[in-house]
Amino acid sequence: MTYLAEHDSLTGLANRRVFGDRLDEALASGPGPASVAVLFCDLDGFKAVNDRLGHQAGDALLGAVARRLRECLDADDLIARLGGDEFAVLLTGVDAPVRVLRTADAIQACFTDPFALDDETASVGVSIGVAHGSQGDSGTDVLRGADTAMYRAKALGKGRTERLPARRRDDVAPLVVTQPQRR
Repeated sequence: MTYLAEHDSLTGLANRRVFGDRLDEALASGPGPASVAVLFCDLDGFKAVNDRLGHQAGDALLGAVARRLRECLDADDLIARLGGDEFAVLLTGVDAPVRVLRTADAIQACFTDPFALDDETASVGVSIGVAHGSQGDSGTDVLRGADTAMYRAKALGKGRTERLPARRRDDVAPLVVTQPQRR
C-alpha cells in the first residue's frame, strides 16, 4: 500500500508528493550555499506522439522515458514523474556546478535515439530547467524556479537546458547552460 502512495502507477517513479517531501528534507538538512539542485524536465513533442499514435502509445512512451532516465542517472538521484509529461530530478550534496551540467547533459543524451513503441517509433526531446537551493530555502520556491527555467528553455527553442541563478530565484530570465546538438 505504501508503494502505491509513493510511486507513479504508470512509470514506477516517485510521485510528486514524495519528490516534494524529499526536496524539503534535503533543504532542511543540506549545508552549503547550493547543496540541492532540481532539474525540471518537460517532454518536447509528447502531445504530437499522443495525438498521432494514441494515448496507449503515449503511456508506453512515458514508461520508456522513465526507464531511460533510470539508466542514464546515478542510483542516488531521485527521479519523479510530477504528472503528464513532466519529470523532475533531485540532486543533493551538489558542491560544484559541473555535476548539475553533467546530469543535464546525460538527460539530454537519453533523448537522442527514438523510442520503440510496438510497431512504431517516436522521437521526443526534453526541455530542462535547473534551480538550486540551500538550507532554509522553500522546496516549493526551488521547484517553481526550476519550472520557470524550463519554460524559458521551451521559449528559447526547446531541447535545451536553462538555469535559474541561485542568487536571483525570482528572476524570470534564466541563464543558458547548454544546448545539445541534435543528430
